[in-house]
Amino acid sequence: MDALPGRRLLAGGAVLGFLGIALLLLLHRTAPFDDFVSGLFSGLPRPVYLFFALLCRTGNAEVELPLLLFFLLRLSKRCPERRPPLLLWAGVLVFGTLLEHLLKSHLPAFSPGREFRHDPLSGWAVFFPIHIHVHASFPSGHTFRALMILLLVRAFFPRLLAPAALWAAGIMVGVVALGWHFATDVAGSALLVLAVSPLFLSFKARDPISLS
Repeated sequence: MDALPGRRLLAGGAVLGFLGIALLLLLHRTAPFDDFVSGLFSGLPRPVYLFFALLCRTGNAEVELPLLLFFLLRLSKRCPERRPPLLLWAGVLVFGTLLEHLLKSHLPAFSPGREFRHDPLSGWAVFFPIHIHVHASFPSGHTFRALMILLLVRAFFPRLLAPAALWAAGIMVGVVALGWHFATDVAGSALLVLAVSPLFLSFKARDPISLS
């Protein structure tokens, strides 16, 4: 049975969902839900916030993108037969990151207030001097990249899928717990990845790439 129509329907629904969240954001209808979810992560023990602060910094664009692109370049040279899907994945990753920053630059500055900010390493920009900060949080770039990495791992490194899924889940929870993002930012990014997932779901994990 051909799964292509179903995947196209899934992608179309994800795009509509993303646009719907963006519209609700512009109409100021997301605040009650977002404030409620963010409030659930207030008052946690400091070690929990420290854990998420360290974990989520592994998903910063200035750390991830150069490492991922270097890794993909090496991998495409090693496995030339896999080069087209790997380059497609890299292109979507870069495009999505640029789209995320473009949206944040043009949307109103809806981002978690001080009452939801729990990052114990906030202000330690010395570790990431090229960090570009934007004052809006929709969608979540950390979530987008984490889920894109999950698609890559699923297709080509299935043995690493469980730890990659745990890492991605930790990123998605952590950005809300730290007050970097609202829950709708995470949902919006998840829908973006769902929209592009049909491009990669056809790649089979039955012939994985060896890292050795």
